[in-house]
Amino acid sequence: MSSVRVQRPTSQRAAVPGSAPRTKHLSGAVWLRLAAALTVLVAWWLISETVAEGVFPSPMATADRFAAIATSETFFAQVGITLWRVVAAMTVTVVAATIIGVAMGRIRRLEMSLDVFILVGRSIPGLVWALVAVMVVGLSDWAPVLAVFLTATPLVVVQIWEASKALDGDLFRMAQVFGVGRLGRIRHVLLPALVPSIVAGTKLGLALGWQVVVLSEMFGQSSGVGYQIHENFGNFDIAGVLVWTIVFSAIMAFIEYVVIDGVHRRLVRWRPVGR
Repeated sequence: MSSVRVQRPTSQRAAVPGSAPRTKHLSGAVWLRLAAALTVLVAWWLISETVAEGVFPSPMATADRFAAIATSETFFAQVGITLWRVVAAMTVTVVAATIIGVAMGRIRRLEMSLDVFILVGRSIPGLVWALVAVMVVGLSDWAPVLAVFLTATPLVVVQIWEASKALDGDLFRMAQVFGVGRLGRIRHVLLPALVPSIVAGTKLGLALGWQVVVLSEMFGQSSGVGYQIHENFGNFDIAGVLVWTIVFSAIMAFIEYVVIDGVHRRLVRWRPVGR
């Protein structure tokens, strides 16, 4: 009589296909970024000790200046003011750009009416809008918000506009056949399909937006990171300029790679892996 071998269930979960290569890829990316950062630090130190000795501060001197600035009473207040301006400006920009971009992508006559203004708006430098906003609004917190809105909106609109035009009309017709109303089609078909473009546009606008906010603060504000950069520039404190710039760049990088990417992953978790 032949014996039948019964395989007992194990408590361990089967390995997910592709998980090991993905983990290895992420680990390799981390090491590459660390190597790149180390290379920049070494190059920075060499420049400060050779061609720009006595003029450009070394990484160690900048770190000492950072410790002095970060322990000051106004550090977190100044960073918070600029961060509030950036978040407020990008919130208004993304909402408005999404509405305009979707409308242009789905309504041909509206697209023909606004495309010239959007394309021209992309060519105007943020510095111009920063100056205009300060002159129009004055020394108000809304001047940086207006400057970012005028600068970033055309760029974000283009991303959403093109994606909206490329959507398959059959999806909307199929949803209509199954009795999905207009609001349901917007919620369950249109917006999920546009999430990658909205996220890409938000990142693009954020990269430009915080620079415009800092410019506005340099020209027409008495608070914020831009004002602090201007003050340190007036005192010829290069280390102070570097500290404020690096600090807020790190905050913007955190928002982009952790906050926005985290929200993006949550919004597209319904998609198959690898898409």
